[in-house]
Order: sequence, then C-alpha cells, then structure tokens
Amino acid sequence: MANTITSSPTKLRTITRRPSRQFELKPEPEVILGPGESLTQKLENSTISNNPALSSTRMLSLNSPQFDIEKTLPVILGPAKLLRDAASAQDIASIRSLSLTFLHALTRVLRSMSQFPLDVLNSSGYRNAESGVRHHKLLFMSHVEVLKDKNFEPVCRKQFSWHTLGCLDAVMSSLKRLMQVTEREMHQLKPLPDTPEECEEEVEAEATEEMEPDGDEFNGAPPTSPLSGDSHQSSDGSSTDRTCVEEVDELGSFVKPSEIKRTKRGLAAILGPLSVNLRRKISQPFSRPNKATSVEILTTRAGHARATANIRNSIALFSELFDGKLENSLPHPDDSTELFFDRNGILQLASLRGLIRYLTSAVSDDDLELSDVFFLCFRYFSTPTLVLEAFIERYKEDLPSCLSPDQAPIQSIHVKMRVARLLNQWVDLHWRHSEDQEVFAPLLQFAFSDLSRDLPRNVSAKLIDTLHNAACAKEHNGRRLEKTVQLIQGSSQTEELCSLWEPRDKKAMVKGDFSKIKLSSFSSPQGMVLLAHQLTVLLWEKYRDFQPEDAARFWVEEATGKSIFGVSNDAGTKVTTYASFEKALHLWALDVIVSAQSKEDRIQKVQFVLEWAQECHTIRNYAASWALFSACDRQSLVGSLLDIGVRHEEILVALRLFFSHTNRMKAYKDAIQSSHGPTLPTLVLFVGDVKRQCGNEECVDHPNAPGHKLINLRRYRPLTRAIRDMERCHTPYHIQRVDYVCQWMEEVICSYLSRPEAEWEDILYDKSRLLGKKINRKCSIYA
Repeated sequence: MANTITSSPTKLRTITRRPSRQFELKPEPEVILGPGESLTQKLENSTISNNPALSSTRMLSLNSPQFDIEKTLPVILGPAKLLRDAASAQDIASIRSLSLTFLHALTRVLRSMSQFPLDVLNSSGYRNAESGVRHHKLLFMSHVEVLKDKNFEPVCRKQFSWHTLGCLDAVMSSLKRLMQVTEREMHQLKPLPDTPEECEEEVEAEATEEMEPDGDEFNGAPPTSPLSGDSHQSSDGSSTDRTCVEEVDELGSFVKPSEIKRTKRGLAAILGPLSVNLRRKISQPFSRPNKATSVEILTTRAGHARATANIRNSIALFSELFDGKLENSLPHPDDSTELFFDRNGILQLASLRGLIRYLTSAVSDDDLELSDVFFLCFRYFSTPTLVLEAFIERYKEDLPSCLSPDQAPIQSIHVKMRVARLLNQWVDLHWRHSEDQEVFAPLLQFAFSDLSRDLPRNVSAKLIDTLHNAACAKEHNGRRLEKTVQLIQGSSQTEELCSLWEPRDKKAMVKGDFSKIKLSSFSSPQGMVLLAHQLTVLLWEKYRDFQPEDAARFWVEEATGKSIFGVSNDAGTKVTTYASFEKALHLWALDVIVSAQSKEDRIQKVQFVLEWAQECHTIRNYAASWALFSACDRQSLVGSLLDIGVRHEEILVALRLFFSHTNRMKAYKDAIQSSHGPTLPTLVLFVGDVKRQCGNEECVDHPNAPGHKLINLRRYRPLTRAIRDMERCHTPYHIQRVDYVCQWMEEVICSYLSRPEAEWEDILYDKSRLLGKKINRKCSIYA
C-alpha cells in the first residue's frame, strides 16, 4: 500500500481521526459585481464557495443549527411569485430587480438543505435532483444575464417575458422535485428507538441466572459485537421503511402504539437471553449511554420528525402558489405500446426510444434509480450509436399540437434541458472510451450545432467543456467511481490504522523463512489486530484492481455464455483473483482448525479464528470476516461448537445472523449500503444477485400489445444495485503495510490455490476424521 502513517513509539495501536468541518449558516452576502464580472460567474462562485464538506452529525447534533425549511422556503416563494407576476405583466424593470433576489433566495434554500444527514445528501436520487436544480438555475441565470445592462430593452417583450416564465418554472419544478426526494429519503431514515431499559434489566437478570461464566483461555478481540447500526435499505437494495416504536403522525408528533407482550416458547425460551443480549449489542456496540446521551438521542429523533414534517408541509406550499404552472409531462401517442408500468407505477418494460422519452420527461422524476439503470446497463441491450440517435431524435421531436404558441417554447426548453443534462451525465460519469469513442465526433458536432444554438451559452458550455476534457485525455472514462469515493471520503472521518506490535519470529519472517511460522504466534490482542490489518491490505490491493462494471459484465458473461462487447481482457482474471483469494483464506482457516490434535486444541483454534473474524469485521473487512467465520461454521468438518464458550458463541451467532442466507444476507447488504468508510465486500452476494437476474429474458412482449418487444428493466435494476454497492467499497483503507507479514500470509494463502477446491475438501475431510468423529460430508459454501 502506498498509504502509510507515522508510527508512535509509545502506542501499540494508533488511530488518528481528522476533525470534520462544522457547517455554520451565515447571512447572505451582498453581491457586488466587479469589472467585467458576470452575474452568472458571481453567483456560481458564491454557491460553490459556501458548500463545504459537512459533518455527518451536523443536523442531528445539539450544536448544529436546526433545519427548518418552512421558515427558509418563503424566502424564495415570495420573490418567485412576484417574479412570475412581473413576467406575466411584461414588466422588464421588475424582472431585473426581482431576478437577483430570487437567485439569492435559491442559494439560501440550497444551503439550508445541505444540513440534512449525509445518508440523504449522498443518495443517488438526491444528487440527481440537486444537479437538476443547479442546471436549471444556470439556465435562469444565463437568461437574465442581459438585464445587468440597465438600458437593455428586448426586441420582443412578450417573448422575453414568456422565456423568463419558462426558466422560472423549470427552476421551481426542479426544486420541488429535490424536496420530494429529500422527504422520501428522510422518511426511509426514520431512526429506531433503543431497547427499553426494563427489558435490558430483565434480560441481564435471566442471563445471570442461566449462563455459566466463560472459561476461555484464548485472548483476542474484545467481546463487543462487531455489528452496529441499522440502515434503510431492503434486502434487494431498494429503500424500505424502518419499523419504529415511536411513529410520527402527519404533523410530526409522536404517537405511542399499544404494548404487546409475547410469551417465550420452546427454543426461544432457551436462547432468549442470548438473542436479546445479542440484539442489544448489535444496536449498541458500546456501553449503555448515560442520561446526557439519551437526551441527545431524543433530540435527534425530535429533530428528525420535525425536519420530515416541515419539508412535507413546504412541498404543499408549491401546490398553493404554483398549482398547474410548473413543468408537466405530456403523454405521447406511442406510450401505450412502448412503456409498461407495474401496479406501483414503476417502469418495468420499455423500448429504447420510449425509455429515453420517459427519462427526459418530468414524470420520471419519481424513479430515483432509473438514470443509473440506463447508463450502467444500456450497453447490454443497445449500442452507443443507437442511444445517441435516440437522444437527438428526442431533442428534435415535434411537440404536441395541443400546446398553445406561448406554451410550446417553454415545453421545448424543458425537454432540451433534460437531454443536455443526460448527455453531460453520460460523458462525465459513464463514458467508456473503448466503446463510446465511435459517437464522440457526432456528439461533439451536435453540441456545437444544436445545443449552442438552442440553449444559453453557459448551459451548452457544460457539455462542451466536458467533451473538451474527454478529448484532452488519452483514454477518457467516466468519473462515476471517482466521485462516489470522494463523496464517501468527504462524509466520514479519515481513519488511519497501524499496529506497532511485532511477532517473536520477525527475524525469520523478514528473511523469508516462513516454514516454522504458525498462527499461534499472533495469539494476543495486538497480534490479532496486526493480522486483521495486513489481511485487509492484501484483500484491498486485489479488490481495487478491477472496476465494478467490469465485474458485473464478467458474471453476466459467465451466466449467459454470451460475450459482452467492451469487457477488458484482464477483468475476469482480476475478479477471479480476488474471489479465489477469499476461498483460499477460507480453506486455510479450515485447515488450521481440522489439523488440531485434540478436541481442546480444536476448540482453541475455533476461538482464535472467530476472534480474528471479529477483528476484521470491526474494520468492515467483510470478505475476510465471512471467509473466517464460515470456516468455523462448517460443523460437518469442524464438529460440535457447544464448548466454545459464551463469548465466542455470541460472536458466532452475531456473524451467522449478519451473513444469514435466509433473507439474502440483508444485514450484510444494509451494512454495505450505509457504510461511510472503507469496506471490503465478499463477492458471494453480488455474484448470486447478478447471475440470478440473468435468468430473466432481455426483451419480452408488452403484456397489452403482443408483438412489441420491450427491454426488460426487471433484469437490470438488481444489476445496477450490485454495481452501486461494489462502487461504495472502493473507498481506500489507510493502513500501514507490514511487508514481511503480508508476504507470509500471501504465500500461505496462495498455497491453497495449487489444487482444485474439491481436492482440498477431500483432504480436509480426511483430517477431520482423525479425531474419531464420523462426520457427514457437506458441500462448500462457495460452491
């Protein structure tokens, strides 16, 4: 690893956290234009400079300003209404004075919304919606730029005024959409309550009576469960509501439901103390909070409910002031045969042109992941040339004849703006040089000939500048992965890890003599930390070598047997290297356990591997955690685990719940999706999700129009979620690499790649029987 930190001679483990900057709401500065400086440049610079990286706790902290959009929103609603009246009256002087006030107010609203939790601000839907607001803001600024000349008089007042109305409505439509997305994301983040203290006391009392003290002799990772927190994603990657003891009514007030007491029966009565104690540890990884912390938690929940309620009330104000005046989606005559929605209104089937038509209309704003689905997957069902042709066709499409002469230009500018935005998104975030280079020249020509003519210069220049940057790069590829990593790094504190502990056999390891090195040399808390850190370094170096999109394509190609155009030649090799290393680590842990010469020795080795898995889990190395834990859970080879002790049994049960296949590893998937720091995934889940969806047909008939073959988006939505989850795991670790330990582990683990996995299973099975146990064989978890 290139990332190293300075070691401290007095500490065995050093973790340095960089303090995050706190957000402070400042009064809106007066805008003073310098010589030759445009209003667009001034306001854009002001917006950018006042949007710092924010702490993840800023909205929910007692010291941060309370979010209240109901008080902030009137700042823009008033000027917007007056500006609309002025434009309707063709009052150029009033438009000149109110436009600057409106832009200041919009900046304040966006700054106020930046106080939301980072889970909301970093969500794909929020980022897309915010991009739409800033794009339409740029359109409005470009339109009113000419008004800085006080002697300006438009050639046609009516046309200029109607254009002002169109730009204003586009901004307000995009702002309303941003608030709707925010309210939806906030609703999914509804915080869970703590376990009631009386329940904890009851559980602890029962546990004291029923459980024997643990007589472990192996020292290792602390007993605290590595699992922590809850997230807001469903098992299939989509957002779902959290259950909460304290629900929020329409006005944001707490409503306490009736209490339900369940009777313990059968196995639940036996495992009740363990399971409840485990759940408490999962939700509270540290000791019970004191009263001050409880007050902060209650304040967090109250602030969450208040923020969700007042943004919902604010959205209602748009209908009162702008009902029927904001951007609307006009039906297309081909929609009935080119689009198909499920009962929830989610687009499931579409033709290519129907899909692009839907993406460039306001009705698609409710489908937060659709643009990601399209740009990450369109190469599976189309080509860059056909996609560009469909975008250009949509851009030049004739508008419905039902529109009045005044409405037609406004509707046209809405469509053109959306096309320009999506094309810029394609080049900036999703461009793949090896496949998309063929459309670069026609796209550049379209940007200069059509966009530059129809849209304001500052708007068309965004795509032209992006194309210029792509042309300057030798092989331009989209910055999607880079920007995802930047967002995660900006929303979390940097954690630098190093361990100064050294094994007794360091001299031999430095010389490369690994023949007598055993895992027992690391049987101390500091040794366990060193093992977890260096194993994470090895896995990270292999994971960063491949792109998530390439991994998904490789699995699709494996599942379908069809070659996907554009997959790099070494993508499959790199993905296989990472997955094989995972399997080899699993085999090593199994070999260590089943090679024990006595039952007591085997129990100690199981305890050691479980503690190692827990330490890896603590730093979100789920690949190693899964490989190590699953080795201990192979009872067909390992044997009974009844004697491992209460503490290690808790670790085993916690990891078993976390990686449970009964709900498609929901807890693991939630942890990936809500992670705000470096994370290493196990590929087991992603491979299964991607290959499972390959069973769906690429194109199917429209249910109501047989013979019309449509793209099956049900096949590509889970694929998109898998790619997005793998992208989140590309945030780099900051761990000091200990070369001799990494070389030793690499050599030992890779030695298990010298034979087929089935052959190793036979060897391990034979070793397992040496203790006189008759064990039924069981297939590998990686099969």
